[in-house]
Amino acid sequence: MLASHTAAACGDEPSDGGGASLTGSSPTVSVTANASESGEAGGDEAEEGDSGQTNADSLESGGSTDTDPTDGGTDDGTTGADPFDPGLCGEAPPDGAPTPPAPPAYSGGVCPMLQAGYNTGFIAGGLAREFALILPSDVDDTGTYPLMFAWYHISGNAMDFVDEVGAQALADTARAIIVIPQDTGMFEAKWPTTPLDIGSSGVDLAMFDDLYACISQQFAVNQQCVATIGVSAGGLWTSYLGSVRGQYFASDITISGGHPSEIVGPWWPWNSPRRFAGLVMWGGPTDKLGIDFHAASLNLVGDYTGSGHFTLRCEHTGGHGLPPPGDGDPLLTALHFVRNHPYWLDGESPLDMGLPSFYPSFCMSL
Repeated sequence: MLASHTAAACGDEPSDGGGASLTGSSPTVSVTANASESGEAGGDEAEEGDSGQTNADSLESGGSTDTDPTDGGTDDGTTGADPFDPGLCGEAPPDGAPTPPAPPAYSGGVCPMLQAGYNTGFIAGGLAREFALILPSDVDDTGTYPLMFAWYHISGNAMDFVDEVGAQALADTARAIIVIPQDTGMFEAKWPTTPLDIGSSGVDLAMFDDLYACISQQFAVNQQCVATIGVSAGGLWTSYLGSVRGQYFASDITISGGHPSEIVGPWWPWNSPRRFAGLVMWGGPTDKLGIDFHAASLNLVGDYTGSGHFTLRCEHTGGHGLPPPGDGDPLLTALHFVRNHPYWLDGESPLDMGLPSFYPSFCMSL
């Protein structure tokens, strides 16, 4: 299935790699926005910008990126002609390819009107919730857009995370919609992944379900290209989310997250709803902060490979932080990974043919 589409992501040298209309419904307005606004278009038919290198400061300290992800760049590596083209997510699925399920139905009945920026008063699972919604600056309904759910670390919040990762520049670069839920404040670790909290995970599963429902209803989401990405505590949550909501995901990216097993054994049972692509990045044996993220990440790699998922293992030496600068571009790697692993690949990957040059040397495909 992959062979006939390899040209979209793989060049001669090692290099790159439907949703609803924007104007399709008239939901009631009960959500406010007070951050950046958006304009009009391109989706998976438009090109992308570049992404920057981030230093290895602690993920818990809320550092900021060092460079502008929209500076532009070229791909002289192994998988694709241009790291900013739509990649395989811009390709039509082959005949007979797996089809993602429709988004969940909104639990609140009629979706409210969502806006670019910080939204409040969104009812999810019966609770009033908040989230940041970042749209490409020229979004419209002439194309479809990958949708990326992002989950922050234990000392974070949604709008700080927008600034830390340069989310608007990332949305413009990736031609993607990014949503960053705000935690409820109910859990010490922000997200309900500890053995004490996992029984209450329904509160944030409902948030995912209802956000996916309403974003897909209002915007032109490419349902073949829905991803989740999490950092530290958010990486634990995104690992869990891949197990219990993996039927919706084309890819799952954890940065110093994983599947912990200390003290009480596995913190949750691993299930594999489908074979999505997994990128597991962490800082080696010193990646510890309260829990052993090294062991948790190795566990997750084992979960993925044992279930037939394509896995990109990226173990660096930066401990519980982002990799030291100078070895590839981890942020661009994540964006490229999402754009080149649509749902229909079902366990296959163009990266098996080689990694682009901007991928860090500490990454290997499994």
